[in-house]
Amino acid sequence: MAKLANELTWSASRDNLFKRCRRAYYYQYYGSWGGWESDCSEQTRKLYILKNLTTLPMWAGSITHDVVAQALKNYAQTGNEIRAGALQARARMMLRSGWVDAVQRKWEQRPKKTNLFELYYGNGKNLPADDTERVKETVYGCLQAFASSAVLQEIVATPYANWKPVDTLASFQLEGLKVWVAVDFAYTDPEGKLRIVDWKTGKEKTDSLGVQLACYALYANEEWFAPLEGVRLFGVFLKENARVSEYPVHADTLVGARDYILGSSAEMRSLLTKVETNSAREDDFPCCESERTCRRCNFREVCPFPQGKALD
Repeated sequence: MAKLANELTWSASRDNLFKRCRRAYYYQYYGSWGGWESDCSEQTRKLYILKNLTTLPMWAGSITHDVVAQALKNYAQTGNEIRAGALQARARMMLRSGWVDAVQRKWEQRPKKTNLFELYYGNGKNLPADDTERVKETVYGCLQAFASSAVLQEIVATPYANWKPVDTLASFQLEGLKVWVAVDFAYTDPEGKLRIVDWKTGKEKTDSLGVQLACYALYANEEWFAPLEGVRLFGVFLKENARVSEYPVHADTLVGARDYILGSSAEMRSLLTKVETNSAREDDFPCCESERTCRRCNFREVCPFPQGKALD
């Protein structure tokens, strides 16, 4: 079987990492490439393992998203009421399973298994009880908020024929560039408007969420042929009792999103040694040299920046 080719693509998460630290970006998208292969180098494997680290807040968010997506898919198939208790029970099993995977270091053989940042850079055996309890409270609270939210009531009142695919990774082409999106949920409301919903388990970050939702609007226009005036964008903040924040779609939203993506990808491309093959060299991607950023970086174990190895 031919090996996968590493191509330059774009996503909101890729853009965020590129802006945060160029060296971490290199490790994530170039240095770790092929780390799943049995014949890869020790360094590549190490970077691939570090790439798959997840922080406790990210883990809580991932489990919440997975449980919500599965609940909506099950509802579409069965019509059974979505109850908070059942959602929390499923999350409890996922939390336990992930914790076992992390502590037993199952990620050494299968890097996609749960590997917690705080555990990896800690003692590898346990975490403060307050930290693990906070994760459970976040997940259970978010699922409770989802199950009792007005947004869910609107969704279940919407005929399934008006739903778009639930939480599916997709892509579209923008001037030859593959752009990745993962729309949490979208549906057509009774007024014929396409509502795009993004579940959030953390605080509202208006700038990054604005870019993310604008990309979803662009995707909806490109792939679902949704007219700009017929799209509404929402962030639903589950940790804040499913508070809804709408991001208006203006006439320049799609133009702005296109320009932003193309400008961001052009910056990424400018650091390549060979654009045609998407080839990159580590030294061309400088370290950000920010202690605050380094403390939260998956790659601090291998980063040459002094604080990268010395942080506790």
